Amino acid sequence: MNAVDFFLGRYREFHLGIFDDLTKALTEAQVRGRPRPGLNPIAWLLWHAARIEDVGVNRFITDGRQVLDQGAWLGRMKIARRAVGTGMVDGEVDELCAQIDLDGLRGYWDAVQTATLETAETLRNENLDTVVPAERIHATATSEGAVAPIAPWLTEFWAKGRTRGWYLSQLPFLHVYGHYFEALVVKGQWGHPSR
Repeated sequence: MNAVDFFLGRYREFHLGIFDDLTKALTEAQVRGRPRPGLNPIAWLLWHAARIEDVGVNRFITDGRQVLDQGAWLGRMKIARRAVGTGMVDGEVDELCAQIDLDGLRGYWDAVQTATLETAETLRNENLDTVVPAERIHATATSEGAVAPIAPWLTEFWAKGRTRGWYLSQLPFLHVYGHYFEALVVKGQWGHPSR
């Protein structure tokens, strides 16, 4: 099994069910809210994870267009924020969660997953050890507004000579999974523990 087959198998087996797993049995207010201070809302965690995956796969791995820019997703989600959410303070998180259209968020989540699967399929004969140019990272972060000015450390973290394979394993998997488990804690605090 090569790296792409491994990625696709794991992605299809687990990743495709995350949104439903986190939102089923919860009210809209619970998806948007915090069960207690210090926990991020599930809506924000899903949005943030999708934004990071979109940027990482579609800009860094392939130098293509973000899903966000291909389907009027800002309008469909009823938000204006292009940045991935790193560095947001609680008030900004709460405002985004109050405004975001949850059907739009679900559509964006699904569109990002579809694009990730399509991109991964094209990587079978590609060199995943190729380093992504730092200039592309910086342009995506600043010119395209993917990283808020308050979080320049994220741009520098991403631009440290990372390979396409690093982005493929880190952003759709490790980053998303970390926030998935965070969201399971939030769901449990609402009285719906994971099994």
